[in-house]
Amino acid sequence: MMKKLSTYAVLFSLSILTNAANADLIYLDDNRYINHSIGGTYTPNTPYADFDTNWWAYEAGARQNSVISNTAMSGSGSTYAGFDAMDYGADGTSRFDVSFGVDQLTNFSLSGSLDSVGYSDGNLYVSLLENGTEIFGLDMWDLAANGPDPFSFSGQFATGSTYQLILQSNTYNSDYYDETWAFNLTTVSAVPVPAAVWLFTSGLLSLFMLTRRKSRG
Repeated sequence: MMKKLSTYAVLFSLSILTNAANADLIYLDDNRYINHSIGGTYTPNTPYADFDTNWWAYEAGARQNSVISNTAMSGSGSTYAGFDAMDYGADGTSRFDVSFGVDQLTNFSLSGSLDSVGYSDGNLYVSLLENGTEIFGLDMWDLAANGPDPFSFSGQFATGSTYQLILQSNTYNSDYYDETWAFNLTTVSAVPVPAAVWLFTSGLLSLFMLTRRKSRG
């Protein structure tokens, strides 16, 4: 009987540690899309679907390739305006916009880059919001003159809060201009398990091993 209780106690304790190490992202809203003023709007075929769609219309276009899973999100997107874009009135938008929560307190890491080439009245930015308030943001006016600008941000996602991650590039009223964004968001690790839980587990394991020796003796 003692052997069974020890086994169950150990398994229960280990299950607590396992659950603490795996936080899930709970998706609430998926508003990813690419749009062209002449070509039309393209969204995922089904909610929370992965998609990679290209469309070029009258010297302007947009692209996006993004993936979301139960523990991470990643993707890249771009917009482009070529010669005669202003004459055609063509523009493009590539927007990643996903709202989510978490099933338990967890650490996270957000990294990526923004890159703009040329000058326009366009819009390029990344924004992470918690309950409607921005906790991290970077836009095209923060960028260096040449080359992609990397960014990184880390913190904790809390249960009961709603988070929204947005990356967008929008090119309009310009010739020969393009913008690109890329990112990776991951839940890094669980909140450290209290030392008391580790001590409790260690004691249960010792008791389990002692019971096994006595039963064999």
